[in-house]
Amino acid sequence: MTTTLPLRAVRAGLVEYTLAWQEQRRLHGAVADGTEPPTVLLLEHPSVYTAGKRTQPWDRPADGTPVVEVDRGGKITWHGPGQLVGYPVLRLPDPVDVVAYVRRVERVLIDVCADLGLPT
Repeated sequence: MTTTLPLRAVRAGLVEYTLAWQEQRRLHGAVADGTEPPTVLLLEHPSVYTAGKRTQPWDRPADGTPVVEVDRGGKITWHGPGQLVGYPVLRLPDPVDVVAYVRRVERVLIDVCADLGLPT
C-alpha cells in the first residue's frame, strides 16, 4: 500500500551552500519528529563545488571557486546561478529501496519538465 502525504515546497532563491545544508539538517530533525511536514527546498547556489568522498585532488577547480567537503559518495559537483536545486526532506520507508526512490524522483522531474514544455 502506498501512502501519499502533502509535500511543502519552499522557494528559497539564491542561498549559500553551507546555509542550505544547515537548513536541511534542521528540517531533517523537524520532519523526523513530526513538527514539520515533508518539504522540498527549491533554490540556487552561488558558484560552488561540493566534493564527495571519491574526489581526487586533480578533480578540484583551480580558478578559486569555493569547494565544500560533503558527506556523500561520488566525486565533485558544481552548483551555481541558473541551476535549480531541489533538496527533498522526507521520511522514507525502512528499509528503503534507494534506486527505486531515485528513479521515482527522476520520473517526477521529467514529467514536470514535459508539462512545462522543457526538454530534458
